[in-house]
Amino acid sequence: MAKDNPCDILTTDWNPVVGCQRYSPGCRDCWWFDGIMPWQKRLGNLPADLVEGTHKVLAPRLVADNLRPKKGIVGVIQHGDLFWDKISDTEISQVLEIVDAVAAERVTLNAARSAKNKPLDETKYVLWSKRAARMAEFMGRRYPKGVPNHIACGVSVENQALADARLPHLLKIQGHRFVMIEPMLGAIDLSSYAAVSWVVLGSETGHRARPMDLNWARAVRDFAVANRIPFFIKQVGTSHKSPDRILDGRTWDEFPIGFQK
Repeated sequence: MAKDNPCDILTTDWNPVVGCQRYSPGCRDCWWFDGIMPWQKRLGNLPADLVEGTHKVLAPRLVADNLRPKKGIVGVIQHGDLFWDKISDTEISQVLEIVDAVAAERVTLNAARSAKNKPLDETKYVLWSKRAARMAEFMGRRYPKGVPNHIACGVSVENQALADARLPHLLKIQGHRFVMIEPMLGAIDLSSYAAVSWVVLGSETGHRARPMDLNWARAVRDFAVANRIPFFIKQVGTSHKSPDRILDGRTWDEFPIGFQK
């Protein structure tokens, strides 16, 4: 479970739409295509004809009852990229309509909890994409007054060139914004992109992993600390089974206010 994995920022995930296509250098050894997808197909949990370059909408999952029990920090569409161009605007809207409906129910429930002095349910739904331009355009169109507080939007980058290509789009989104640097394949200067709520960083893992220079991570950490941005390190080594999360004698496990795993 993600909740029990210290390397994971998520409590759980929700994947009513699955599928994607390798897009940039960080996708080379995609954990979804090369590990999770074939395993789930063997178990019968995914259609046999799901292959790279295709996607499926899993109707039994695309209902509020499937999302409602998931609490904490919920990753929305972790087994693909919701803003991939093969996923239609209608399909994206169907996903977000359920997220918004469940969040609206929680507002009512929290009012009752507050009246009884009970802890509030502050579940957050996070989604991140490499297709930053489409994410920014779609979210701006759907939420012209700003993305609601229950959603956080992130953009995934691997090196400076991709950061400079994608992060300007992230900054167009009004609401919770975060940078996901994983796998980190080169030095990244975020000084032009300080208006974010969170920075998450991780090295590549696996038998073909491209090692991360710890000085790259230090530079991002120093930037986050100087700008008082919550900073989270998933891992800095190449082992997935025995992850190394220590940078200069400590782990970094910071979350934005209101985000609780």
